[in-house]
Amino acid sequence: VTGSDAYGLPTALDDEVLLGLIQLSKLLGFADRQVSFTRYQLIRILGWRNESKSYERIEMSLNRWMGVTLYYQNAWWNKARRCWMNEKFHVLDNVWLCHRAEGSIDAAEHETGAPRSAFVWNDVIFRSFQSGNLKGIDFDFYRDLQSAVAKRLYRFLDKRFFHRRRWEFNLKEFAWEHVGLARSYDTASIKRKLCPGIMELEKKG
Repeated sequence: VTGSDAYGLPTALDDEVLLGLIQLSKLLGFADRQVSFTRYQLIRILGWRNESKSYERIEMSLNRWMGVTLYYQNAWWNKARRCWMNEKFHVLDNVWLCHRAEGSIDAAEHETGAPRSAFVWNDVIFRSFQSGNLKGIDFDFYRDLQSAVAKRLYRFLDKRFFHRRRWEFNLKEFAWEHVGLARSYDTASIKRKLCPGIMELEKKG
């Protein structure tokens, strides 16, 4: 995974925005790579406050995702060919956002619900969506989680527990490669960062 020099790699909040985009596509039955939407609609899906900061955060997130490139080495499953492949692609091909007058937080979008913005999924990732290579999650449960670590743990573990009830992982590989913790963390720091997220998930059952 590489990010652009200007915007860098996605953060935990950018993960949420990407999931919100997937939810928008799901509402349309993954019928088209191009998805029209309003930022107010996306903010409601994400459960964020309807304020300027949220609109700015969405634009920053979309800038980051536009700059991300994914490189898969014999690790991208092609359902049609029934094999693992090398693939290199962006997540999003295009994004356009309609801006209102200064001081207006998409007021017309809010009142009319008319889509004024849109994004286009990359063809490779969209074909994967249409092929069913996308496990559903309880998005309301995910949205209610407070910790960014708990959210990433939930997304990763939910896929695995779908297959069996017990898993074991190398701690550093788990933390660095799947939860996104910094590689500078030693074992004690990793445990300290993971524990609150684990406890939150356990508390919610």
